[in-house]
Parts: sequence; structure tokens; C-alpha cells
Amino acid sequence: MQLFRLLVRMKVFQLVGIAALAVPINTFLATGHVASTQAVMASALVMGAGVASGALWFYSRRYVGELALLSGSQPGQPPRLRISVLDFWGKREDNDVALQALVPPLQHLPESARRAMLQEPLLPLDVEGDRQYFLSVRYGKVVDPAMLHALLTGQLEGQQLSAD
Repeated sequence: MQLFRLLVRMKVFQLVGIAALAVPINTFLATGHVASTQAVMASALVMGAGVASGALWFYSRRYVGELALLSGSQPGQPPRLRISVLDFWGKREDNDVALQALVPPLQHLPESARRAMLQEPLLPLDVEGDRQYFLSVRYGKVVDPAMLHALLTGQLEGQQLSAD
């Protein structure tokens, strides 16, 4: 997670660097004759930096740095799921969602397919009413493997929707 946080923060420095180049480029464009290829290249540089920054921001908001199960604040209240990601500036953003909002990605898969999915670099986590997140089980540190397995297969107590 530290490396990913560094990448997200470098995105901000990348934008500052491109903005610092914009003033000399603009001055040169205003005072001298510039070939159209140079103008196109400068524009492509700025646009490329913007697209790269946007892509990093898009995925940093979806890459799960920490997944935690929170007990209910009052007795009888179902537990909640805390999904921690990074915001635009590389700071931690905690999103608390109802446990039932998580669509278990491994719920209807046979055991061999579950093992294969857990070996993938990123496991998609769909949360109803929120965005799709990406969890790295393969490269992440798992504190309680049994609890994580129960969560991802939909077998955790309080995870199923109750019938009224």
C-alpha cells in the first residue's frame, strides 16, 4: 500500500511539473515562430499527463488498502464493512458500508474456481449503492483468512439479507 500511496502522490508532482512547463512553452509560443509539430507535442505532453493523473486517481479510489469488519454501534445492530482506499491526494479514505451491500464474488463458484480467483492479482468487489473496488488477496496481508473467506463467499453471519 505504501508504494501505491507514493504513486498517487507522485501524480500531483507530475501535474505541477507539467504546469511549470506550461509558462515557458506559452511564452515561446507567443513570441516566436513554432512549428506545428512542436505545438502538437507540447499539447500531447500536457494531455498525456492529465490522462495519466486521471487514471491513477480513478484506480486509487478503487484499490482496497484495508478491509475491516466493524461491530454494530448498538446491540443487535448488524456489523458493517469498512473499505479503506486512497483519495486524490494520497490520503486514506474510509468508506463504511452495510455488510449486505457487498456482493460476494466467490459465492456461487466451485472450490477450484475460488482458489484460482484468489490467486489473481486483483479481485473485484462489487458494493451495491457504491462503486466497484479491487482487492489484492494474492499480494496483501491477510490477518484472518477464515473470516475473509467467509466474507467473500457470503457465509459471514449477518451478511445475508433477512426476509421480512
